[in-house]
Amino acid sequence: MFASLEDTIARAAALVRAPRKSRAVPLTEAGGEVLACDIAADRNIPPFPRAAMDGFAVVWTGKEDRTSYRVIGTVAPGTRWSGECAPGDCVKIMTGAAVPPPFDTVIQVEQSQTGADGFVRFTDKAPPGQHIAPEGDDARKGEVLIPTGTVLFPRHVATLAAVGQWEIPVFERPSVTILPTGSELREPWEPAEGPMIRNSNAHFVRAALSRLGAREVHYGGIVTDDPESIRERIREGLADDFLILSGGVSEGEADVVPQCLAECGVEKILHKVAVKPGKPLYVGRSPSGTVVIGLPGNPVAVMVHMAMLVKPLFLKGSGAREYLPKPIYLPLAGEAHNRSIGKKFTPARIVSKGGKSVVAEIPSNGSGDFISALRAEGVFEIPAGISRLAPGDLVGFHPVWGDLFQDEG
Repeated sequence: MFASLEDTIARAAALVRAPRKSRAVPLTEAGGEVLACDIAADRNIPPFPRAAMDGFAVVWTGKEDRTSYRVIGTVAPGTRWSGECAPGDCVKIMTGAAVPPPFDTVIQVEQSQTGADGFVRFTDKAPPGQHIAPEGDDARKGEVLIPTGTVLFPRHVATLAAVGQWEIPVFERPSVTILPTGSELREPWEPAEGPMIRNSNAHFVRAALSRLGAREVHYGGIVTDDPESIRERIREGLADDFLILSGGVSEGEADVVPQCLAECGVEKILHKVAVKPGKPLYVGRSPSGTVVIGLPGNPVAVMVHMAMLVKPLFLKGSGAREYLPKPIYLPLAGEAHNRSIGKKFTPARIVSKGGKSVVAEIPSNGSGDFISALRAEGVFEIPAGISRLAPGDLVGFHPVWGDLFQDEG
């Protein structure tokens, strides 16, 4: 019985332990970390009535376009103004400056005319409170702005700085062992002749984990299809929070990994998922709580499962509140087909067609065709039970291989 991808993620996520430790990092190093406590506003935001335009602050009467105003001062950001204000007085004010009482309305400089007498006249009357952000309008003191478990992006770092946070508590990341299996594998620095192939999967996983902020990653090196050697390396890898294997998880004669895992005490949670590419997927747990993921040997399948399964599990183990894959829905450029029994992920790019962004399939020769993945920006989903999608149909696109850019052309 094949599990759906959604069921696979849910069952695997239930195995993942919450992070056990946290540490403090300086604000300058907080980007990409997972926040370990709520961050609240240390004062009202804005902390004072703030001018939203360059112009003149007045006391609203509804007759601003019929009154000549005397300018009695200037207020710049970071300065205070205090003085006596009579009817018909105004102050010149800059964007971001604190609006002093009793002034309660700002008229932008574009709607002003200064006469030879130095008095200011306005071309339009203003609604009360115009162009002033009231104190506390964005957030109140004590309000939680960034909750525990948030993956910190640059916008979060800006907020941390704005509320006076400098030493940021973040969760420790899980430890991982990567173990590629297969007698046919050679490392990139080794010659690969005849039927031998170079080990790209493990190095892809290492790079992807590095991008996720992993710090304690142990590379076990290539293991040949020898059960005794595989068992030995599995036992070493079970000391970490995650053990990620690639290859040897199908049902061929050389696919001995599931049996070796069982002999090392790993409980099989599921084996095989209704997804193309990547049907021969293994998920298990050791008695000590290590989450074991056995990835297929084909590189495109590894890339897909790294994004759809390993990344969510690693983020959950890092304390992230939100970790499930979230697609972007866009129309399909051409027709697409699914001949598998389950969900299909197809390499694709986002291109412009008629001034609109559409998802264009990248021709592929199957899950061993890593060149198609090289040319793609991500994958789109064809749901289980759907054999054909037509041009213009909305599809869920996952930008699983990084950020989206385009050249000048």
